[in-house]
Amino acid sequence: MRFSELTGNRDSAARLKERIRQGTSFHAYLIDGPDGIGKRRLAYTAAQALMCENPREGEPCGECPACRKVAGGNHADLHYITTDGSSIKDEQIEGIQGILFAKPFDGDHTILIIDKADTMTPRAQNRLLKTLEEPAGSVRVFLLTEKRSDILPTIVSRSVVIRLKPVEAEEIRQFLIREHGASEKDAEIAAACSAGCPGRAVRLLQDEDFRQRRERSIACARALAEAESLPEFMQTLGEDLGDKEEALAFLDLVLSWYRDLLLLDLNAGSGIMNRDRTEELARAGKKVSRKQILQTMEELEKAKQDIMMNANKGYVIRNMYLKIRG
Repeated sequence: MRFSELTGNRDSAARLKERIRQGTSFHAYLIDGPDGIGKRRLAYTAAQALMCENPREGEPCGECPACRKVAGGNHADLHYITTDGSSIKDEQIEGIQGILFAKPFDGDHTILIIDKADTMTPRAQNRLLKTLEEPAGSVRVFLLTEKRSDILPTIVSRSVVIRLKPVEAEEIRQFLIREHGASEKDAEIAAACSAGCPGRAVRLLQDEDFRQRRERSIACARALAEAESLPEFMQTLGEDLGDKEEALAFLDLVLSWYRDLLLLDLNAGSGIMNRDRTEELARAGKKVSRKQILQTMEELEKAKQDIMMNANKGYVIRNMYLKIRG
């Protein structure tokens, strides 16, 4: 993978590539953005570029032994850490510290990629801070986060922050067709529902149940405005709450319908996610006011927050319906 081949956020990628080309890359980078935006891809591309034996204007050649080892995840000087359970623990950081202070085995750099770095425990973060305060010249650390605010300010201040932004749906659509062989229709739907995250779009494309789940979410969105009773609404909802993550993903799909209704009401149709359902959205938009749309979106967001805090999902959804329809 080359920097020029990344989907979206080309300015950020180009700045990182230029620092690597000049030999002035910083010892720590904090790459922040939502799940699926391309944080790992950018970090591994940078790792390839730093370790490449035949770099070309800051780009990895992709062909030398070092590039192949990085791509295969078996380079002796590339280390990857992610959550052990729900967090990254102190002993995980302790286990890597000796390696970071030693000379590289097979090149000029030792690279550490910490995925989900915002889940590091306080002790783990303080241990990492010691490494960042006295970094070896050969060490490069990439911290990948979804919630930068959960990282100690002292770590953030010792890192170059790269904030990745959502990618245009059209660019994601082309990426899905080009690199994943998606059909035009499947690519358009997955891109529209990806919230600007290419990785999320790929997962949706590969999820055999996604089409049916999306149809059920649209039925649920309509029922929020049209169901004549709570039992009727709960029957429409069916079994789609599932576990916490499934419930949050489903409510996101429902919320996307109301975002689209709001965009239509504001005459901002270019940002619509459910673009293949514009006629249905137009009909639904005639049945609800902007005030109702905003109230529904607010209650959906509250329901998501409550579920994230482990509240009973059935109670949360019933309460949400009653507030919207009360």
